Amino acid sequence: MAIWRARVLVSPELKRTVVLITRNRLLSAVAEQLAQENDGAYISSTTMHSYVSRDYSSRFSENVPQWQPYDYIWSEINRRYEAAGVTPDLDHLIIDEGQNLPLEFIKWAVRFKARAVSVFADENQSTLYGGCCVADLQAAGFTDVYPLVVNHRNTKEIADVSAYFHNSRALPPATPKRGRGFDIPCLTAVPTWDALADIIAARMENRAEAVGVIVYLKDEVIHLANLLRQRLGRRRVDSYTSDATPGAESAIQMRDSGVTVISGESAIGLEFDTLYLQDLSRSLPATALIQSRRLYMLCARARNKLVLIDGPSRLTQAQLTSLPPDHILER
Repeated sequence: MAIWRARVLVSPELKRTVVLITRNRLLSAVAEQLAQENDGAYISSTTMHSYVSRDYSSRFSENVPQWQPYDYIWSEINRRYEAAGVTPDLDHLIIDEGQNLPLEFIKWAVRFKARAVSVFADENQSTLYGGCCVADLQAAGFTDVYPLVVNHRNTKEIADVSAYFHNSRALPPATPKRGRGFDIPCLTAVPTWDALADIIAARMENRAEAVGVIVYLKDEVIHLANLLRQRLGRRRVDSYTSDATPGAESAIQMRDSGVTVISGESAIGLEFDTLYLQDLSRSLPATALIQSRRLYMLCARARNKLVLIDGPSRLTQAQLTSLPPDHILER
């Protein structure tokens, strides 16, 4: 929806200057690829940290103030902008996945950067502490709130599994518009990473689709991607972690047929035809709010088929019991 709004704003009819802000570099690269399909129109997409640091250094010829890397001292940033008399110079700033960004950034954007700001946020998919919620945005002056109540991505079967982890009393899960897909999500046990690679490779031999694999640790991302490359030859196998060289994310064409291996921290905002979700153990049983929100977000990355992976380190009985019931998650 954020990209769609950006496309409208840069259209020949409106001709707005627009920047799209995302949570991480991978999502930013994907957003920019999608945006440029709009008859060649260019929409700049970047992360919050890159955007603020570039703007600050270009104005003041020094690095942005930080408590520690990526933890900005917003009071000092605002003081410098206020003292310099900075006023907004951008038509429209669009913030995607705003629930994972600090409220201080959004206030900075409204005050000093853009004449109009749109925030897309689902606080039930927040994967970090310290983000903002809808009530925070309303208190900050965002009085126009438009609930998005239709799910355009998931089949009903996948939406049922992700909804199991939804815990908001304010707004129910969005209704899946696509209806049933007749492929019930399943839980598959694997004893080794090689076994998981075999399963994924077997599916790729028979289908041309965009497959995502979400694991927990960065080392696991690299290891599994190498195993898949050994099995799939010339088929596309990409991997990404936050340690990747800046710019590497732009070469990943995850919407094309092939496999993309990432960690759960990089998954926000992405989608895949088929998803193998191994990053389960740290969130089960989902007793903390951040755990249920993470699982809700991760399961919702799948469009057509969702496979939860038990292994290589097996889930405990308590973790298995906490998963959705058999009628919506096949064992």
